[in-house]
Amino acid sequence: MNRSAILEAITPSRIGGAEVFVANLCAELSKLGSYVELWCPKDRPFEAYAREKGLAPKTWKTFGKLDPLTVVRLARLIKQGRFDAVHTHLSTASLLGAFASRLARRPSIAHVHGLNTATCFKYSSRIIAVSDAVRRHLAAQGIPAERIRVVHNGVDVQAYQPVDLEKAKNDFGYEPDAPLFGVFGRLSPEKGQRVAIEAMFLIQDDIPNARLVIAGDGPERESLLTCARVLGVADRVDFVGFVKDVRHLMSACDVVVVPSLKEGFGLVAVEAMALERPVAASATGGLPEIVLQGETGILVAPEDPKALAQALLELAQDAELRSRLGRNGRRRVEEEFNLSKQSEKILQILMEPHTGGG
Repeated sequence: MNRSAILEAITPSRIGGAEVFVANLCAELSKLGSYVELWCPKDRPFEAYAREKGLAPKTWKTFGKLDPLTVVRLARLIKQGRFDAVHTHLSTASLLGAFASRLARRPSIAHVHGLNTATCFKYSSRIIAVSDAVRRHLAAQGIPAERIRVVHNGVDVQAYQPVDLEKAKNDFGYEPDAPLFGVFGRLSPEKGQRVAIEAMFLIQDDIPNARLVIAGDGPERESLLTCARVLGVADRVDFVGFVKDVRHLMSACDVVVVPSLKEGFGLVAVEAMALERPVAASATGGLPEIVLQGETGILVAPEDPKALAQALLELAQDAELRSRLGRNGRRRVEEEFNLSKQSEKILQILMEPHTGGG
């Protein structure tokens, strides 16, 4: 069998779930025997992140979605590398990659990681959606259903090994007997960190020693700091900034909270489950496809601090429940969200025969 050649293309402005996934996917596709190269715009945080991961991205300065020079250069790269397929991530890469692939007469497969507007994905040969929620969202905008496949994101289950909660807490200086809730992700309105802070306000009398750690950075930082001060819980909420490797801090959490108002998938929930930590999450977007109610976590209505507070209270007061949900979560990740298995599914879609056209 001939070795497949894949060009991964992504145009990120920051490091988030999609970016982490792409870096990991490059390694997994290589393990599966594919020749993989990565392209991304020059002088953005992802370029340095990719190099730290051992990748050597092709890169040059780009000029947004209307960038004919990048289309031509990408088409030349595709031809010279004799790539069998171009696998694009995020809207700009998907639009530019689709046009470049047409020039190079190769298929382009857009990997859609969120609840995006469909415009930039309409020109791709095929689409991989990270959840059924994303698939439905794209189909509702006119993308033919037969062009969309669903492959959930995954994590390296060998790299995400559960560790002792008390030891992990000690490593970060947290009290072993004080409930610690963790929120991980970019500080932006749709991620719902404000709801988690409001929930802390509601449970402060019931669990006065509980703490909330918020890992991530973004435009909402000052607003969230103000919210915590106004509600009088600033002394119990720790803002620790961007964390490159979340495994250690996540392992110190009794419960991982995913309070998103909008979420295409929710990789944080998978990471938490892999580490045997129960999840309290919003029942929105792709999260109900990950977190099973009462089996691996608790789902609540989005933007409902009272419901989230009740879930946190229940979990904080029941160690056996937390343990059971954590064990179930780890098992579910091994069965359904194993990165190596998900990468095999992706490779099969990338290598499907190309019929030409869009």
